[in-house]
Parts: sequence; C-alpha cells; structure tokens
Amino acid sequence: MKENQSDPAGLWDEARHLAETGKYDGAIEIYTGIIERYGDDDTAVEFANAYIGDMYLTLKQFDLSETHIMKAIALNPARADYHYILGFVYSKTHRWEKAEKEFEAAIRQEPENGEFLRGLGWVRFERGDKAQGIELLRKANAVMPGNPNILADLAVAYMAQDIYRARVFAEEAFAADPDHPVAGKVLSKIRYIMRDMVTPDGVIRRDETDGAPMSGDAIYRFKVSLKDNPDIWRLIDIKGTQRLSTLHKAIFKAFNRYDEHAYSFFLKNVPWDREHEYTSPGMDEEGDTKLASRIRIDSVELYGGTRFLYLFDFGDEWWHDVELVSVTNKYTRAVFPKIVKKNGKSPPQYPKKI
Repeated sequence: MKENQSDPAGLWDEARHLAETGKYDGAIEIYTGIIERYGDDDTAVEFANAYIGDMYLTLKQFDLSETHIMKAIALNPARADYHYILGFVYSKTHRWEKAEKEFEAAIRQEPENGEFLRGLGWVRFERGDKAQGIELLRKANAVMPGNPNILADLAVAYMAQDIYRARVFAEEAFAADPDHPVAGKVLSKIRYIMRDMVTPDGVIRRDETDGAPMSGDAIYRFKVSLKDNPDIWRLIDIKGTQRLSTLHKAIFKAFNRYDEHAYSFFLKNVPWDREHEYTSPGMDEEGDTKLASRIRIDSVELYGGTRFLYLFDFGDEWWHDVELVSVTNKYTRAVFPKIVKKNGKSPPQYPKKI
C-alpha cells in the first residue's frame, strides 16, 4: 500500500479501480492494509474481507477466498451475496452439501435472484436431484433471460435427457456470448453427437433410398405399473411430439382394456391435484380444465426418474404409477407408441364381485 495514501475514501477508490482493471494483487494489498489500519471499524473490515474473498474466487485461490468471505459473513451474516460467494467456493471445490446450504441461505434473502437460483440448481443437479436442479435452472433463466452462464448450465444439464433441447440452450448461450468458456465447447460437443441426425443447417436428414423423412423425435420410455399391484407393469415407448392422450391409448391397449372411460394424468404425482391435471376429452365443462389431447409429451417438464399418476375410469378408479425410464434420440421408422415389454397378466377390466 502506498505510504502517502492515508485518505480512507481514496484507498477504497484506488482498490476498486485496480480490481476493475484486473490488477487484483494491488487491490488485495490495499484492502489488506485497510483491515490492518482500521481493524476497529467492523464495517470496513467486513467490506474489505468480502472484496478480497471475491477476488480470490476470481483468481481460483479457493482456500483464501473461503477464509476471507467467512470473516465477512461473521460480521454480517444477513448479506445474501456473501453466502452466494461462499456457496460458489464450495461448488468449485465439489463440497456440494456445504454449497447447497450457502445458496439456500442466499435465496432466503433474495428468492428471485437468478444467479442464486442458478447456483442452487447446479448443486442440486450435481447431487443427483436432476429434476429439481433443472427446474431451478429454468426458473433462473426465466428471471434472467439471455444469461449465458444459465443457458450453458441448462445445455449441459439437458445433454443426457434431451439432446435437442440441450442444443437450443447451447446455441442461445453461444449467441449471447461467443467467447463464453463453456458455451462454445458444449455446442461443439452437441453438434458432434448429432452429426448423423441433422445436416449442418439443421435440416432433418432423409433416408437415401427413397427420400422419406425419418423420425427425429426424442423417444420417451415409460414404465406404467398398477398402483395396487406394482408387479404388473408395462414398458411403453412414445414420441415426444405425441400427446398425453396418445399415451393413454397405449396404456389402454397395454392392459388389454376394451371399454373406454374418462381418465386423467396428475403430473405432480398427487391424486386429484387439479392444478396439474390433464384429463380426457369431454371433461372440459369447467373453463380451467386442461385436456390431455392438447399437451405434447415433450412440452411437459419430465426427466429420468420423474413419476406421475394416471387414473383410468373414475368409477372403478384404476390408478397407475408412471415413471419416465429414459429419453433417447435416434432415427427410426418404427410406429409409435410401442409396447416394449409386459410383466404380469392384466387383470380383467371389470373384476367379478364376490
């Protein structure tokens, strides 16, 4: 720190200027001097430690970043951005449980902060709760549309679930920031994976023998089990572009039913949850009723392991557990939906009553 620099305001201004121009060592030296000189001023010590912690995070010196930001938190635990920085440190060092707690603390203070939601979403995704992780990342994207960091995270998260959706997010991230350290690499990887699926200009390839278009839809595989007898189940493949009403028809056929009745899907896995219910045609007497015939499979937020309920026949109430087993992206001329496997004999639609 300069010997002749004794004005507190001047010290802060000089440190801020050095940090903004990337001269972090000089800025850290000044902030360290402020801590030493004004050690009895809690506010000065708090801010100086916070700035130092943030700069050490930028420099990827995570131990030093953690030390200083924790000192700032000790002096002012209500600052959401301090918890965010510490959560970021823990995330970068793969201490996911600690990172989750810090991001949650930040979000309690600012629940609609896109960066905080992004941090928590990525941690949840890495800890194995992929559905919740993607949901938080999508919420972050809604709060901060066009943010390349969030878009790149969504692209990475979707790669194992839906390569087409991953490509959209990667392209948006790259368009927002062509120099982004992740977006370009992810987009290149996705394009390599999809090299046999689409032409360079994004057109679906056609079979060379007759020019007929091949199906490029994501194929969703569902395991549908009887709620009262989970050992009786069916595996069903269906295209993402098909409707929930088409999935109903596949289930109807898979369980050897012959007499149609009203049905509903409850997509949050909660019985009679009207807010997330999609039902059969003819059940739309009320204006807020959502019809299964109007909703595409790929428009619903579904991820590997997602479960929801299907009810057939409101009188006899045949409840089913539906689990998304996988989503694959391959070209095929197979007709969908397709019953892939059956386990257990279908019970009669109208059991004999004793």
